[in-house]
Amino acid sequence: MNKLLLIPFFIILTLFHKNGFCQDYTTELASHREKYKIETQGRFPGQLQDFYAENTKFRIEASYKKPRKPKTISVPTSGVKIKDYTEFAVVTFKIEGKKYKITTYRQSPVLPLYRNLVFVPFKDPTAPKDTYGGGRYMDMDVNDFKDGKVILDFNKAYNPYCAFSDGWNCPIPPKENHLNVKIEAGEKVPLTGH
Repeated sequence: MNKLLLIPFFIILTLFHKNGFCQDYTTELASHREKYKIETQGRFPGQLQDFYAENTKFRIEASYKKPRKPKTISVPTSGVKIKDYTEFAVVTFKIEGKKYKITTYRQSPVLPLYRNLVFVPFKDPTAPKDTYGGGRYMDMDVNDFKDGKVILDFNKAYNPYCAFSDGWNCPIPPKENHLNVKIEAGEKVPLTGH
């Protein structure tokens, strides 16, 4: 009899724990977006931003491998500059059962201000209708990558400065980071164009 009572208790405990995670994540994402909006408004006054609703389907536990001999690539930008990035890790993840890969990068050379930054430029079929045509970015930290696992959170995908104003040198996502799946998460095309 006692064993039968324990089963509903554990089910309820699991539901509360999961619900608590969802609430914590919702709060954390809202805080992240609010901070980002304030920074963007400071740089581009009057710009109105738009975001997809939070979608935990696009907060993905993924695996990664670091290359034995990381390549440094010269990435064209929307302007006249070329920027160099060194491969950091190739991340493998699934969306709706289908496997995808995305390459993460570090600036080359790594500037002190960005010593822990891992840069994830990507483009997907939501562009250019729903998201910025030049692609979007995610920023991660080197410490996010542990024991072959990492969380990819496309809800935190953001637009490059070029989405808000001309005259910037925004890195163009390399072909290997053109995903063949709609990433309906993160920042959308600005409500006020430039």
